Amino acid sequence: MPNELAVIQAQKALGTMNGLRSLVRQWALHARALNAMSPSIDSLVLLQESDTLLQKLDAAKSDFQRAQSNIDSLSRSLSSRIPEKGGMASAAQWVPQLRAGAKQFSEAVKEAERELQKLYQAAAIGMNSPTRTPTMPDNIFELLLNFCDALSRWIEHRKRVQHR
Repeated sequence: MPNELAVIQAQKALGTMNGLRSLVRQWALHARALNAMSPSIDSLVLLQESDTLLQKLDAAKSDFQRAQSNIDSLSRSLSSRIPEKGGMASAAQWVPQLRAGAKQFSEAVKEAERELQKLYQAAAIGMNSPTRTPTMPDNIFELLLNFCDALSRWIEHRKRVQHR
């Protein structure tokens, strides 16, 4: 009976690992696609999407660590005895799969981090571009700040014109 519970826990942990790995790969693909389209997307939007993807990646890493935290004790609780009716021992079946799942998740995270780094670089280049068109203000406070900035530039321009 304890072995059956350990097998169910191993199945659940492996399912969680595979699901998280799949999500991380999707986010890496999304970052790669955004990076490819970065010249036609506003850099601020790229930066915001990069931040969102990074937050999701961090959440996935912490979820994975929670799933992985029980793997060592789970590996010890799986039976290494060959079943009476034949087949593989539970430990021989599940421990390699759990280790492979951990390795594959780690590789997926590294790939996603590389793609996010490229996306952040593309967003930074776009944000610092002198030809970048600023985005419209979202609220009244930003609108007021933009108006004050334009007014101060106009006043500085008028002062230079009068001193010539």
